[in-house]
Amino acid sequence: KLSSDFGVDYYTLLSWVGMWVGVSLILIAAFDLCRYIVLCTRFLHDIYAVFVCTIYITDGITGVVERFSKVEWDQAFFAFFLALFCLLFSLGFYYLDRMSLVLNQRWRHALSDYAVPISVALCVWISYSAHDQVQVERISLPRNFEPTYPSYDDEDATDGYYKRDWYQGLNLGGGDVSKLALLSFIASIPIVALFYIDHLFSCILGQKKELGLQKGEYYHSSMLVTGIFNAVLPSFGLPFVTASLPHSPQFTKALTDYDKSESPPKVLKVHESRLAPLIVYTLCFLALVFPSVLEHCPVGVVNGILTFVGLQGILPFTGNQFVDRCVLLFTHPAEFPTPPPESAASSYLGLQWHRIHLYTAVQLACLAACWGMRFTGPFALAFPLVVVGFIPIRLYLLPKLFTPKELELLDSEGGEGTGKSRGDAALDKKEITTTMEPGYEHPPLPAWRSWLS
Repeated sequence: KLSSDFGVDYYTLLSWVGMWVGVSLILIAAFDLCRYIVLCTRFLHDIYAVFVCTIYITDGITGVVERFSKVEWDQAFFAFFLALFCLLFSLGFYYLDRMSLVLNQRWRHALSDYAVPISVALCVWISYSAHDQVQVERISLPRNFEPTYPSYDDEDATDGYYKRDWYQGLNLGGGDVSKLALLSFIASIPIVALFYIDHLFSCILGQKKELGLQKGEYYHSSMLVTGIFNAVLPSFGLPFVTASLPHSPQFTKALTDYDKSESPPKVLKVHESRLAPLIVYTLCFLALVFPSVLEHCPVGVVNGILTFVGLQGILPFTGNQFVDRCVLLFTHPAEFPTPPPESAASSYLGLQWHRIHLYTAVQLACLAACWGMRFTGPFALAFPLVVVGFIPIRLYLLPKLFTPKELELLDSEGGEGTGKSRGDAALDKKEITTTMEPGYEHPPLPAWRSWLS
């Protein structure tokens, strides 16, 4: 839409935006700017995770609902049935590991780990069993390894279009380059903000201290690699790439062994292996080489998977305290969960119920602001800037509404025993200290207090 409004070629604009995004991310990595993510405490982590997960859920449900206006009623209803079947069976298999009386431990672990593939296989079998009674819409993939979307041209057109070249480039020899450079730079700003937040939040949630990872942490170098990819890939008409919620942290969870006899489950070990992601991406590549394999999958199943991925990230008592406290909004204070004695002193459940609800209300207002940006048309992509705007709320507004002890319990990442969160500690010390790299001491933080406030 932006390219058509300003009369520039879409692929050229995409290449320019990719160049600015890539350069920006490379500079962020080179100048150690990833450290500023420490200002985003659990207050923001939980809000952003819920926002992204609800987008997945909304997209899954919307895909099912919209199908009723596009195809015959029986086709739409059958797609809805497959989506619901996939969702319920995925959740059922996933939580089977918590049911100690069903099968033995090894079988429960296997069924839980492969909950989605098993559910998809069952849905494919059901769809072929019913293909004589109802027409099933399945995934459609291109058969040839070539650019998917065509470009229009009067000279070489075939049926109104011709296949574009792979490489598009910046087209420095045509059009108003200065206008294109300025337009693409402005368009890249919200994308850089999105990737900065999305990528680093994914890194933080996938490398939490309680996971006990032994092979170091991955922040600046991953940002550098992401910047290189985003500088190059859009020039070939390919999409941007970044670490993303909720599936990036969920990948770490899939490699984690838990003691599920405790609530919440206790981390026992994370299998830190390069083999698992290598196999995952190899299978993704094989889907391009053998598209006919994926074309057996009904489209309704995709809607079910999207909904499951979103729900898995925000189900109560699975790690997101914002969601847990939203459940407490509908719980009588006398029925609040009782924390174990060894962690009672560090649990927010010991606070007065109306203080807990006030903190939750602030987070709900921030979540509503994120969703409000989704309905602002062309400005929707700027929602990361709204998320950045929550940082002053956390650093300056919340300390006026809550005591240091309350914030220590409600926003508990970092600052244990100090009465402050990690962001508050950074404000007082005028420096940023993180655990991004063991033994690494960051230089003093520049005087940003004025512009941040």
